[in-house]
Amino acid sequence: MRDLPSIQTLRAFEAAARHENYSMAGDELGVTHSAVSHRIRELEERLEIKLFHRIGHRMTLTREAVTLLAQVRQALVILRMAFPDAPEQSQATLVVSVHPALATKWLIPRLGAFTKLFGNTVLEIRSTAELQDFLAPGIDVSIRYGVGAWPNAAGERMTGDVLFPVCSPAYRDQHNLQQPSDLARCRLLRHAWQQWSPWLRAANLTLREPNGGMTLSDTAMLLEAAVAGEGVALAGKIFASADLKSGRLVRLFDVEIEDAYAYYVVWRAGTSLTPLGEAFRLWVRDQFAI
Repeated sequence: MRDLPSIQTLRAFEAAARHENYSMAGDELGVTHSAVSHRIRELEERLEIKLFHRIGHRMTLTREAVTLLAQVRQALVILRMAFPDAPEQSQATLVVSVHPALATKWLIPRLGAFTKLFGNTVLEIRSTAELQDFLAPGIDVSIRYGVGAWPNAAGERMTGDVLFPVCSPAYRDQHNLQQPSDLARCRLLRHAWQQWSPWLRAANLTLREPNGGMTLSDTAMLLEAAVAGEGVALAGKIFASADLKSGRLVRLFDVEIEDAYAYYVVWRAGTSLTPLGEAFRLWVRDQFAI
């Protein structure tokens, strides 16, 4: 059997496909433009196919190369996970975009688990709530919460969630909250994305959707307002779990509803995840399953 292509050749092909530019691929790998070109030509001669078409300043993949790229990325992910301390990965960088609230309440507390698996990876977290920014140039992968349909984006659903009321222990005791109807004498904190009405119907309450008081567009701020005793928040289990475990918040009643939104790993449409991006996607899926 013929020897397999070298790791350097496969990494050069993957980087060139991702950047659509030999010079940028060389900058990432610490080699020259001509070195990348040589690696690509070596692979083309070995496979007897053409891998790239030049369109202006871009090097676009041929149809045959698209299939090869998926296979190469899968192989590189397996190698990275099997040899997490390999010297060639010492400068590997992964840029992740995430909503500020999700970063604060979910991702940051779990980064210790990530660094244990990918200790040689330089992880850059870009926190933004703006939809037009979460797939900006330079971002490898994003974690987003929503309906799963964003312009120019591809993605995979990770998990859904359930919603239920939470408040501080002091607020619960002060208002003697024992059953859902007791919410009639409470301030219901509002999130700009989440209405109370579905939960109120599930609890068989005739209360109207609150239209006064406090409205917050960020889930982390919503939960902090509840911790501060400002009222009762409708919270997702994923976001509220740490505060519930620590006792900063308490869950009210047994009634819960399915969240209409879900959590997704997202990347730019028409591209594939980098090997590190793919490994990150698998790690995120595992973390949501815990």
